[in-house]
Amino acid sequence: MPVTKKPMRYAHSEGHTDLCFDDTGRYILTCGSDGDARIWEGLEDDDAQSHRIGDRVYAISYKDGRFFTASDTNTIQAHTFPDGAPDGIVTRFTAPVTHMCFSASGAHMVAASSDFSVKIVEVETSSQKVFTGHKAPVLSVAVDTSEEFMASSSCDGTVKIWKIDDQSCVKSFDLLPKCNDVSASKTLCRLVWHPKSGKLIVPVDKEVRIYERGSWEMSRTLKDDSFKEVVSIVTFSPCGRYLAAACIDGAMLVFDFTTGTCIQREKHEKSLTVCALAWNPKGNHELAYCDNQGQLGVIEDVIPEGQVGVPAKVATGNQFEGLFDDSDDDMLIQASNQGKRVADVEDDSDDDLTVARPKQRMAILDEDSMDVDSVSKATMDSNIDDSVSGRYSPVPARQPVYAQGPKPTPMQKAFQPGSTPVHLTNRFMMWNSVGIIRQYNTEEESSIDIEFHDTATHHAMHLDNSLNHTMADMSSEAVILASESEEDNPSTLLCLHFAAWDSSKEWTVAMEEKEEIKAITIGTGWVAVATDKRNIRLFTVGGVQLEMFCIPGPVVAMAAHSNQLMVVYHTGTGVPGDQCLGAMIIPIVGKRRFGVRGCGESLPISPKSTLSWIGFSAEGTPFTVDSLGIVRMLNRRLGPSWCPVANTKSHIKGKSDHFWIVGVLENPQQIRCIACKGSTYPPTLPRPAVGILTFQIPLCELTSDKGQYEEAYWRSHLLSGHFDYWAAQGLAFEETDKEDASKPSRDSLMQMFALACKSDREYRAAEICEMMPNQYIVQLAIKYASRLRHLQLAQRISEIARRKAEEELAQANENEDEEELQEDFRTEMHSAYNHVETEWSHRNGRRNADEEDNYQDQTRDQEDEEVAQETPTRVSGPMLSMNPKKEITPKTVLLPSSGTRKNPFKLGGSATKTTPASSKGSSVFDSMTRNAKSKSPVEKSPEDLKQKKKVQTQTKLFPSKKVAKTESLEKKENMSSQASPIVQEKKRSGFQLWMEEHRSRLQEETPDIPEADMMSLAAQEFGKLSKDEKKEWNAKAKGETITTEDSDRKKRKRDVIDENSQSETRIKNSTKDDDSNLAKKKRPLLQTTNAKLAAFKKD
Repeated sequence: MPVTKKPMRYAHSEGHTDLCFDDTGRYILTCGSDGDARIWEGLEDDDAQSHRIGDRVYAISYKDGRFFTASDTNTIQAHTFPDGAPDGIVTRFTAPVTHMCFSASGAHMVAASSDFSVKIVEVETSSQKVFTGHKAPVLSVAVDTSEEFMASSSCDGTVKIWKIDDQSCVKSFDLLPKCNDVSASKTLCRLVWHPKSGKLIVPVDKEVRIYERGSWEMSRTLKDDSFKEVVSIVTFSPCGRYLAAACIDGAMLVFDFTTGTCIQREKHEKSLTVCALAWNPKGNHELAYCDNQGQLGVIEDVIPEGQVGVPAKVATGNQFEGLFDDSDDDMLIQASNQGKRVADVEDDSDDDLTVARPKQRMAILDEDSMDVDSVSKATMDSNIDDSVSGRYSPVPARQPVYAQGPKPTPMQKAFQPGSTPVHLTNRFMMWNSVGIIRQYNTEEESSIDIEFHDTATHHAMHLDNSLNHTMADMSSEAVILASESEEDNPSTLLCLHFAAWDSSKEWTVAMEEKEEIKAITIGTGWVAVATDKRNIRLFTVGGVQLEMFCIPGPVVAMAAHSNQLMVVYHTGTGVPGDQCLGAMIIPIVGKRRFGVRGCGESLPISPKSTLSWIGFSAEGTPFTVDSLGIVRMLNRRLGPSWCPVANTKSHIKGKSDHFWIVGVLENPQQIRCIACKGSTYPPTLPRPAVGILTFQIPLCELTSDKGQYEEAYWRSHLLSGHFDYWAAQGLAFEETDKEDASKPSRDSLMQMFALACKSDREYRAAEICEMMPNQYIVQLAIKYASRLRHLQLAQRISEIARRKAEEELAQANENEDEEELQEDFRTEMHSAYNHVETEWSHRNGRRNADEEDNYQDQTRDQEDEEVAQETPTRVSGPMLSMNPKKEITPKTVLLPSSGTRKNPFKLGGSATKTTPASSKGSSVFDSMTRNAKSKSPVEKSPEDLKQKKKVQTQTKLFPSKKVAKTESLEKKENMSSQASPIVQEKKRSGFQLWMEEHRSRLQEETPDIPEADMMSLAAQEFGKLSKDEKKEWNAKAKGETITTEDSDRKKRKRDVIDENSQSETRIKNSTKDDDSNLAKKKRPLLQTTNAKLAAFKKD
């Protein structure tokens, strides 16, 4: 089996890290500069037990059910395993401990310190012996198996061998470079004794030296080409046959100590210094190591079966030892015998030769292993068989080998977004914007704690988890829990409806037999459950079953927000290493549930990754996160499609760090998450703090100004798209909020435009203007381009501004048509329900018709005048004045208190007289003439139009005598016409014309339908027409003339007005001479003048 080197993971913060195994080999114990000791159940344990020891921990060791730590308090502390409770102090030093180890029996501990001393402590009695003699901090210590000698290395460059009984130094070697502190030393010089022969192994420079016990002479050294730097650590396997060595450049080698061969070579993935190395005590298959950055790694299957390594260079001793051993001699003899035997077979039979020789060759080359002993043994067995049978026995034919294709990727299992894995004893069942649900599953306790972020929603709850609930979700209305089936108990859904106004606040639903709940979620007033039968079951929050539907593959996860349900499922088997997922977004409740279409296409995730979180933002936009940290959001404006908006991996410090997503906000732009150091999931205690990450779309060249402006624009544009979705759903929101959200995108567009102009990229600048949302921002671009003397660009941008103005006007007209259609539909609906005519209804109808006719006349005159004033005149230069900076307010006309009253609206240049019989519409042409003389068109803002309408409506407060007399005459005519009730008909819309033409057809198709439902059906069919057809019907309606009754009534009004004006003219001519000397005599003014001055008339 080939060696397996797993990726390293975060264990501790940067600095010296130490490790060891427990006696069973199941747990790895580590310590580091962060002051913690951690217990790992394998490298992939994401919930390691962490114990706070001090500010820094320098060494850790395990023996007989306890582990020992050396911290910055200059003590060695014993702890219970695995609880980590303090269990006494073993010994103290005056400086930090640098290394410690146990004797083979476990009765004695040997420790070295930076105070130049070494201590041997008897663990049971705490009696100790102190060894002094080094002149610098001690690097490492080791005790031989017989506990007779002890060896130590120091920063003073020496390696000393001590006799434990009398504490004397029997040998000292000058082998190491000198330094004054452990941190400044190039090597840790972790020396070791052979567990059987008692030889001392010392790493020195780029080799490993072996010293004989007793004589202390160097017998040989182990070298290899992979030793590029200083060898720092050596350690023996539990069997004592293999020696592992590590260098400061990250190289790790394994030697067969008996033969001196190197059988395995590995290299640190980042070439960092390996500061700890340990074998698993239960076998030779696993080797753990740590580097000086706090990373933990494991190499499995270090010693493959039958592996014969490449011989290492041996500097001393017999260099040809083992070259011609007995096995090699046997192999040569057997090979010669095999040749003779084949010759005899050739003499016997040619047929046997053609079969036997290839099979014999196949028997030798069939094995993948290069083990010569196994080949020799197979050959020897064949010789024995031949001697018994008297001839060669053919080897069975080799089975055909077929090429294997790519293996299918295992499908990702279903999970709950916002939860941690089920196998953890303390885990989060749910963490969202509403609250937190924790689960405790230990031998002593099985419970669930529910906590709300806002205590006003509900108080905290504690539940007994006797039913073994493993899934949960919560909202501001209820908490739902689900459990898997166990023996006779089916899979069950439990709902705690704490927002219910009655006393029954809990209900449960059991699934069908052999149907397991895989995912649950809760929205506003409803609950969704996904099962392994690919069913999605819907319930109300009160427990009523709603529709159920099926999904095309096994469910992966679900999420809900308001009336939206998002389901992610498997759509098939992806390419090797990839998941093939699909997403479905469905509206569950609401008036618009049939108007919104689900997104049933594939869900994109990163290659070689899995889905880690799905959910909705606080504004209702779907988001996903994969295991590589890529955050994606649904862009409803484009497709819909999924767009990457952030990468959480760009914010991590270590390779094993992760960010656990809690929620997403679009306004403000925030990704709420929890930083997990060295793990994928956060611990439950202490409660982790929630951090905030920012969005960043991965566009090209983000380091340049252009790339930054583009990223800012598209990020703001994407994260403000929820306003369009709200508008489509009929949800109310403040327009100011939408303006504030889109302001950064407008600013970014102007910055992009300014950068393009400064770079003389006029075509690019024009493209940016096309992206601007309205004509007012384009006006700013025109001014900026003109200021920089880009006149050609300014001219082209002015054309863009005119086109945008026309598009905005067309859109406004289209919206008005739609509003008219809706209003006509409501009117027809009301008339269908209230179709009984009475005398009072006719009277009110006539009165309302008269008032509406007067209002339509005045409104039509006002609109004509406004259109005339707002009609832009074509100028040759750029259109710069479409965005008014100042509000246009009506000027107040001051009338003189005495003397003749002058006409304030009279043109000063020419004294043009108007006849009294001139209509109101005559002032429209005057305004057009005045507007034609203006230099540039000025577009009225909505505030100006409102102010203008207010001023004109004031004419009704003080009507003139002529108007009052006219109204009195019309009132008499209306009173006289009450005997014959005639409802005045308004101008009809396109829908009404279409309805009149198709009414008979609709009645034939649906004879039994009521009148109200008939109008609803007609509105639906009219809505299915294309835009061109609708415009054609609206155009027909606008071109239709008014009814005869209206024309007769208006003609009578004009006749009355003409008679009144003629009588006033006669009176004026008759009294002209008599009143010529009267200075205060009022001149009769025009009707339009009287109407305009009525607002200034005083009682």
